[in-house]
Amino acid sequence: MAYGLDDRHTIFALATGYGKAAIAVIRISGPNSPRAIESLVGRLPPPRHATFARIMEPRTSAILDHGIVLWFPAPNSFTGEDSAELQVHGARSVVAAILRTLGELEDFRPARPGEFARRSLENGKSDLIAIEALGDLIEAETERQRAFAILQTSGNLQEAAKWWREQLIDALVLIEGELDFSDESEAQQSSASEFRTIVQEILKTLAPLTAGNGKTERLREGLTVLIAGPPNAGKSTLLNAIAKREVAIVSERAGTTRDLIEVKLDLGGFPVNLIDTAGIQKSDDPIEQEGINRALRKSEAADLILWLTPLTEPTLFPPEQFADRTIWHILTKVDQQAETAEAVCRNEKAPEDVSSAARKFKISARTGLNIENLIVRLQEYANENMSVDGSLIVANERQRFAIQMAHEALLASLDENAPLEVVAEELRRACFSLESLMGKVGVENVLDQLFSRFCIGK
Repeated sequence: MAYGLDDRHTIFALATGYGKAAIAVIRISGPNSPRAIESLVGRLPPPRHATFARIMEPRTSAILDHGIVLWFPAPNSFTGEDSAELQVHGARSVVAAILRTLGELEDFRPARPGEFARRSLENGKSDLIAIEALGDLIEAETERQRAFAILQTSGNLQEAAKWWREQLIDALVLIEGELDFSDESEAQQSSASEFRTIVQEILKTLAPLTAGNGKTERLREGLTVLIAGPPNAGKSTLLNAIAKREVAIVSERAGTTRDLIEVKLDLGGFPVNLIDTAGIQKSDDPIEQEGINRALRKSEAADLILWLTPLTEPTLFPPEQFADRTIWHILTKVDQQAETAEAVCRNEKAPEDVSSAARKFKISARTGLNIENLIVRLQEYANENMSVDGSLIVANERQRFAIQMAHEALLASLDENAPLEVVAEELRRACFSLESLMGKVGVENVLDQLFSRFCIGK
């Protein structure tokens, strides 16, 4: 449901988690925030001073709780509106009583998911880049995801976008001046030279950000690692060994796994989605064949495939559907071979009919031989494919698309054969793209989708 500044209700919500806790924080924002505090506390405390007070039911003056009240007059609040916070005891009954009392006040209603953050954006207290960073921080499950979200809040991309836009406006002024005084050739040549210098400087900083390497997307969503191979190759056993818990059923009987089994892991702070699949072979069993088809389809989105084959059958190679994927060849069940004591986990040259970039490992998931070494290699691979460096961070595809559109428009504006009217229009298009990057224009659908992921009270 779309909503915006035309909704002038004062909103409220529990900002901390539901359930028994020592402290609960209830947020209030909107034009009637002062009335809410006066109704529940009896007075308005000094701005931005934590004040201990009795929280009362307005009609009966019954005490609901004792807690801390904070009052933030507009515009110096998170949302830019009159706002308040009640820090009370975290008992479910206390929270329920206060929320019920707020809901009975005229022109008050519970907040929707992300509505406090949305009001902050709409009131100019924040921009879309910062809000997206906040969303990533809320969703962060690993240390690397947390650090990435914090890095986004540095403001570097916002400052760069502001500088790009200011420079574009200067360039646009020059072009508009040429259109107004096109009969003065000397001034026209000077303006054209200055315009090109400005645009080329912007392109120098924009260009490196247009090429997406997928690292930020993987860091946000997790690296997808598919465990595949023929039946009874030890796939489920390896899944359990890496996850360090019993996730999948393990049996000597081939074909135990019929569906995809996915486990989310934290490997060295990096999020990894580890997926066990049905054994890949020719089959007339419709259920088994569906499991195989699901494995093949899932491989299309996999960042890495671990292809498992028993050491006794090393010539069982991956299907042709895996041809363009990154594959590590895992020889399993080496504990059943005489040379187990000499088996080591190392890089080897792959067979000629598979990718030369492939890695081959010898393991025993049952005894644990080389499992820790394999986990270390997976952590290294995650680091190579998800580490994000640099002061300017493009966090997602929306941001990258806006930058690419601005980059294309600026390149088009440098066309020496383009009429000045076209050049001016390309500069305006670049400005529009940068404004959409910041969330100023043309992002209503993006906002609805983004804030629907936020928790209520944020």
